[in-house]
Amino acid sequence: MASALTYMRNIRAEIEKHRDAASKIVDGASAKGEDLSGAALADYNHHADQLKSLNKDYDGWLAKAESTADSPFNPGGSTSEGQPQWGFQPAAGMKTPAAVAVDLNRFSSEMQSYMRGGIQALSTPIHVGTGAGVESVGVTIPTSILTALAAYNNVDSFALAGARQIGTDDTNPMTLPVVSSGAAASTFAEGASSVDSQPFNLDSFTFGGTKYSRLVIASEESLMNSAIDLSGTITDELANGVASTFTAAITAALLTALTGNTNVLVAEGSNDIYKTLGSLLHAIPTRFAGSSNKWMLSRATLAKVKDIRATGSGVPLFDPVANQIFGRDIVLNDSLSGGQVVYGEWSAGAYVRKTPFRVQRLVEAYASTGSVGFKATQWLDSKFLASLAGVMNQPLFYTVLA
Repeated sequence: MASALTYMRNIRAEIEKHRDAASKIVDGASAKGEDLSGAALADYNHHADQLKSLNKDYDGWLAKAESTADSPFNPGGSTSEGQPQWGFQPAAGMKTPAAVAVDLNRFSSEMQSYMRGGIQALSTPIHVGTGAGVESVGVTIPTSILTALAAYNNVDSFALAGARQIGTDDTNPMTLPVVSSGAAASTFAEGASSVDSQPFNLDSFTFGGTKYSRLVIASEESLMNSAIDLSGTITDELANGVASTFTAAITAALLTALTGNTNVLVAEGSNDIYKTLGSLLHAIPTRFAGSSNKWMLSRATLAKVKDIRATGSGVPLFDPVANQIFGRDIVLNDSLSGGQVVYGEWSAGAYVRKTPFRVQRLVEAYASTGSVGFKATQWLDSKFLASLAGVMNQPLFYTVLA
């Protein structure tokens, strides 16, 4: 495995060499106000071809490394270079920490090159560049990277809570069947069985997709001369703007579903906060009650909860070390600005359809002002089981703290 790692490092060095050379060609033409042509264009195409080939080679070695028993990318395998072993076995399809780190490192480098000069690694959807035709549609940030971008991930409250994420490449109408309980089961003596149909209730959600987009314009000089990672700053700001906006929209849809269903409200009434949240904790039907259940509330509401203690014992309601209330994790969502606290099994009660998060580099639109535009776009739709009042066993309940 040591030789494989060495070979992968050599490939990475070659990738960096050709990317830097291509960047210099683009930057040189940009500084002169010229388009690429002649020998300069031929040199650029040569480096672009080399990048395509090298990235394909690197991806092949990375896939082989992750599947090899003695790979440092493989949890539980031995390594010949003193690599640390991971303390867990990832679920099917889950990337190991090493693989995510490789993705993040490569993504950061390629995104910077893309934002500075539009150079991309046209290999696989795992990294910047999604194959043929990508120049016209921008670059797609891979899911494994998107969750590592704190500016996006920290405000994607519903993903953090565990809402079911349905990823699609388009916004064509998509119908999701929802099965609710029907008749109870019957009992039979030996030699007998059920002969009459007792069908369940069947509803459905139809998902579309609302477009969320944000544009940032930067001067050519700032992209060329900035000493900071300007591409990372722009990416973070775009990601945060889009995620904050769609989280607010999803929250509004959630509150509409909850307030329209009187069966999922745990009223505070004359109770104190401790008793109210205890009642909310136990309102979840046994079918959906479990350690994966989470609270969702705003920072302002959490500030009220932090000082609450049990009468007599003085045990605090909130555990700041574990970030839990009554032993269950919390997720912050400042769009719940009216004192609402929502609790339950989010994967069963909330559904979010998402397209990939796309970043486009717009050159010609702002060329006359010596600037480059960067646009982030994502399409989403959301549905909630609480909107189906006929479903008696609901996984999400809420209260409103005064």
